[in-house]
Amino acid sequence: MQHSSNRIDYLDAMRAVLMMLGIILHSAHLYNPSHKWLLHEPQSQPFFYYLIEVIRVFRMPAFFVVSGFFCAMLIQRYGSEPFMQSRLKKLLVPLLVSAVTLNVMQAFLLQQFGWLPEAFIPYLLHGGWVQHLWFLLDLLVFVFLLYLGYRLPRARQELQRLSAKTISTLPLLVLISLLPLYPLAMIVLNKLGLPMYHAWFGVMGIYELLYNLQFFLFGLMLYSSPKWLTQFSNVRLRYGTPALITLIALHYFSASLTGVVGQVLAIYSNTLLCWLSIALCFTVFNRLVTHSSAHWRFLSEASYTVYLFHHFIVIALGLSIMQTGLPPVVGYSLVVIATLLLTLAIHRYVIAPSRILRLGFNGK
Repeated sequence: MQHSSNRIDYLDAMRAVLMMLGIILHSAHLYNPSHKWLLHEPQSQPFFYYLIEVIRVFRMPAFFVVSGFFCAMLIQRYGSEPFMQSRLKKLLVPLLVSAVTLNVMQAFLLQQFGWLPEAFIPYLLHGGWVQHLWFLLDLLVFVFLLYLGYRLPRARQELQRLSAKTISTLPLLVLISLLPLYPLAMIVLNKLGLPMYHAWFGVMGIYELLYNLQFFLFGLMLYSSPKWLTQFSNVRLRYGTPALITLIALHYFSASLTGVVGQVLAIYSNTLLCWLSIALCFTVFNRLVTHSSAHWRFLSEASYTVYLFHHFIVIALGLSIMQTGLPPVVGYSLVVIATLLLTLAIHRYVIAPSRILRLGFNGK
């Protein structure tokens, strides 16, 4: 299947921005009143709680959709073996290198300032080595499943047949309206005794993995259907905006209800809100990025470095800002701007020129 250049460009740009939004998200945690992150300022603002919640609605789900799209493109173009080799290089190498360098240094820094919840080694062994790299573990699982499905002829044919039948018989809007049944089914499985919320080795849970899998699979289907991709990337705002407002209202209304009805309504409205937000994200970038440019290409190339390094830098800057007593808005702005500039500079002047560091932190 062929795709026009601008389609690939806007998806690539969107993936880069979604990764770089980690700076906005994790910097906001410094001033989040819920104090659920690795460290937090004594001064906090409710605004940062809502900022985090808004970003969480669409950011990683949209990222997994785009990842599924590009994985489908790569395996179709190059075959299963080259695909698997390239994904291991792209995902596993930066995961391991970042875990044993950046995340170990991060844990050491937190320990020195008294923010580590337990002893250094147990903290790392109980999942502290992963932190913001968790999505790479999920992607590795999805990539392996895609590889297996592609390698087994009967499974591959059956999946292609099922995908083609779904695309040909179900309008996209109808499919999206049915997608909230997926998280509801996972809750039922948990009620039946499947340990959905158990974390393997403190880093990966069944629920999280299955929840993110739906977005990856949807990305595969978008690659299979140019019609669906066009529809999903061209939401009409005169319909999308009222629908978004309605779903937000349902979200707050369902929070006031109790019992099974309230739980089902909350899951249904929240899931639809997530999918509509993803579609709006696709639409915005489809309209914004109409052609390739040097700026977008640089941000796309630098986004992996930005994501891997930003977590450690936000924590280091946050620990420094805490000593100043600056107002939350000022401190937050300084952390965001400084982190963005530092991570871009690290990529441009440290990672990109070095063949070894490009392999270690970008898988190239």
